[in-house]
Amino acid sequence: MFKKPLAHQSNATPLRSSARRQLLNAIYEQYPSLLGPNRGQDGDEEGISEKELGKMILPEGVRIANFETSVGTEGTFWLTADGDPLWMVSGRNSKEYIPTLYLLSLPLPHPPLPTIQIHNPLPPPILTGAPLFTPAVRNLSKPWLLPDLQEGQLVSFVSSPSNGTEDVSYIGVGRVAAKGGMKGALERRIDNLRNDGGEKEEGKFADILCITDDHLWELGSKPSLTAFQLPIPTSPLSPPPEQTSASTSTSPPPIENLNITDESHQSDSAPTIPQSSSEPLSSSEISTLLSISLLQALTSLQNTSFPIPASLLYSAHVLPNRPSYIPRERREDVVIAKSDWKKLTKWMKEVSKEGLLKIKESKGEVIVQSYDPNHPSLQNHTEHTTIAQEEQKAAKKAAREAALSVDGEGSGTSAQPINSSNAGNKGKGKELEIEELWKPSGGAIGFWEAAGVDKSTLHHPSKLKSALDSYLTKHSLIHPSDHRYVLLDDELGRAVGIKKPEPGEKMARDEVMRKLKAGVSWSVSLGGVIKKGNLQPITMTVKTRQGRKTVTHVYGLETFNIDPDGFAEEMRKVCAGSASVQPLQGSSPKLNLQEVQIQGSQVKLITEALVNRGIPKRWIRESDDSKKKK
Repeated sequence: MFKKPLAHQSNATPLRSSARRQLLNAIYEQYPSLLGPNRGQDGDEEGISEKELGKMILPEGVRIANFETSVGTEGTFWLTADGDPLWMVSGRNSKEYIPTLYLLSLPLPHPPLPTIQIHNPLPPPILTGAPLFTPAVRNLSKPWLLPDLQEGQLVSFVSSPSNGTEDVSYIGVGRVAAKGGMKGALERRIDNLRNDGGEKEEGKFADILCITDDHLWELGSKPSLTAFQLPIPTSPLSPPPEQTSASTSTSPPPIENLNITDESHQSDSAPTIPQSSSEPLSSSEISTLLSISLLQALTSLQNTSFPIPASLLYSAHVLPNRPSYIPRERREDVVIAKSDWKKLTKWMKEVSKEGLLKIKESKGEVIVQSYDPNHPSLQNHTEHTTIAQEEQKAAKKAAREAALSVDGEGSGTSAQPINSSNAGNKGKGKELEIEELWKPSGGAIGFWEAAGVDKSTLHHPSKLKSALDSYLTKHSLIHPSDHRYVLLDDELGRAVGIKKPEPGEKMARDEVMRKLKAGVSWSVSLGGVIKKGNLQPITMTVKTRQGRKTVTHVYGLETFNIDPDGFAEEMRKVCAGSASVQPLQGSSPKLNLQEVQIQGSQVKLITEALVNRGIPKRWIRESDDSKKKK
């Protein structure tokens, strides 16, 4: 709500005494929990009367000011004499008084709002105004620590550096948006975990009204937020068990619980992945996916593989064993740097404490000595299809189709193009799967081998970043004061074109990644068929001839196995005009490349025809020259 500066704020004026008393009564009526079980009388066990409480939550001299947010929402603030906003309403005629983070920072004997604990570190999107999603909520496997919240109810958020319950502090206020409230959100999450492959809810739990470090927080004095014990809800989702463990949980959940708690994952189900591929994964989800990948990797490793450096275990075994159900657009995000642990060493130490791995530190590097094959987490683990298995399957399919293509050419037949020439008249066809792949080449091979990358196989683009991150972490090459830069050692220096880097020489991380991408050998998987080189999109150019006569040129069809003659015939029918096939100007005659010339400006119809043939829109483009003429 306050992710951007206010569009307008009026001058604050003192509130009349009568108006203050009316407001205070309205607040007590809306938040009776403020008064505690004894209704704030002198006999209250907390030793504070209703009058003293009133002076704390609405001090004398309080001022009132109107505001308008950057998105046009109007409201009212009630501020202390020092300018700290304690209460607000959202909406011109609203009578719902919302406590701010400044009010929650006061030493209140009884909190006004029910409390939900959030995973630490906080999901970055919520700090910029994005809603809070269910996986970011802690204690989902301990419903006695969760209040029975209803949809539309206000709730306060707390977090702890240790992810325990004894040292939480307030971080913000929100409104429950989940259908069915807390109970409905938890039931849907459990159903999703149990029903693998079922329809996934988007997981939105609450909208953020105010949060630490937003522009509302910047208006005031920004006091320190005192830590306290997570309060037991007055109306929990379920009663606490008769015997509770004295130990507190840490984040992410212990690895042995991955298959038995709904906060983690059921043994026969996949994690809750956001329904939209554009929706980012939370750090807790990434941590859980990495833990599952570690379990999968250990089930396939022999005892003779140990001891092994933790960095090699991570890059060569954990990352390839990430589940294939992770959306392709999000696989690059499932890396240690974006998890709750942030660093590989911290993760390995935590897993070692749980008894799964036995590790030893040698000269600053963690060595995995062995693992416990009888550990409960491994006994309960259910294997999944991995990214590596998916890539191997695609490679085998490509090899079979390539062999069939060769046999067809030898017998005088041609490979079948994508869809038939009249596919455009039958609705949209199945979209062609296109994936860019790479493998080490040139002077950077030494670096990639040192980073644990096999130089003989093709890799997904996400491997570039994960291998670089692993190498930088292993060799302590991240610049200590500015993480946007990395230090260059001999191997990395040669890989980016610097033969002998000076001691302490640095380079921007983005520039390093750009040079590494440019220095590898690229291929493309086109419907399972592997082709060398970068894939160029199908390009359309509208040209003007003889005054106002226009012609649309289309080239690049052969790359996607589309027969230019067949496509020209289709466009004659679709566009009700002439279409011809000509040699592509400027190309080598040896390549025998052709372009289709279609009468009129037909960009929209051509795009629809190509999409109907299964070509993804991102591989269809209109040339810049053509756009300028419009």
